[in-house]
Amino acid sequence: MRINQSKMVISGLIIFLLSAFLLAGTESKALILQEMSWVDVQEYLKSSDMVIIPLGATEQHGPHLPLGTDFYEALGMCRMISSQTGVVIAPVLMVGYSLYHSGFPGTLSLTPETMETVLIETVEMLMKYGFRRFMFFNYHGGNNIVQKRVIHRINHTTESMAIAIGHGSNLEKQEDDEFFDWHAGKGETSIMLYLKPELVRMDRAKKPEITFSPLMKKLRELGKKHPELMEVWSSLLGVPEDTLKGGASHELSSNGIWSFNNPGEATAEIGKQTVEHMVKTAVNFIKAWQQIKGP
Repeated sequence: MRINQSKMVISGLIIFLLSAFLLAGTESKALILQEMSWVDVQEYLKSSDMVIIPLGATEQHGPHLPLGTDFYEALGMCRMISSQTGVVIAPVLMVGYSLYHSGFPGTLSLTPETMETVLIETVEMLMKYGFRRFMFFNYHGGNNIVQKRVIHRINHTTESMAIAIGHGSNLEKQEDDEFFDWHAGKGETSIMLYLKPELVRMDRAKKPEITFSPLMKKLRELGKKHPELMEVWSSLLGVPEDTLKGGASHELSSNGIWSFNNPGEATAEIGKQTVEHMVKTAVNFIKAWQQIKGP
């Protein structure tokens, strides 16, 4: 009787360990360039020429989120993508174009020209070693113009290929035009509660007072009948104070949050759904592209 019980225990243990091994094999450790040796990179390039470059920012995100929110979001999702695809991540910048947020202390910003130069020179170095397929995972709207220019330069002046797979890409989930939850609101707070909960101060998450200029109000009202005018409306938001458009962050929002929603209603579960959707979309794209060897 004891022998049979021992066999059952051993069999159960073997099944448990095998199951744990199989589950662990479904997701590998993310590959971060800075955590690899040159030997690791050399070995990686024998089977892949892909690299993901996350783009974020260091800028105000209301009183409750850290200045590095966009960087943490971009890198956090890239880690998940890398662990499921085996593609190397090369974090290059923690700063983006954020001048219009500088009415709140701590915000850092590069000119679009400087940011473009840094990214292009980084890409040129990576090309030197054999990287040929570049994917930019951006999670800061202010970087979109730079991302477009860098991708265009890579595709039109080199033998390599580049594409956007995050914010500002064709893979991104489109939101309803009437929805205004653009920055540090319920949605972004939820993402940070999922990715970096230890950096979120929910006791400070308060609904902002949003102030639109008279022109913005008129455009928004007319936009209900003529949706095409919302392109003009959105062009007035997120611009430096000295443009006199009333679109700098501190002119629009009482506390830096751009949202009609209450960030206090954010949850990690909401953030999890958003993150998983973006990660799954990017992973599916990459796995499809991996079926083709070379650019």
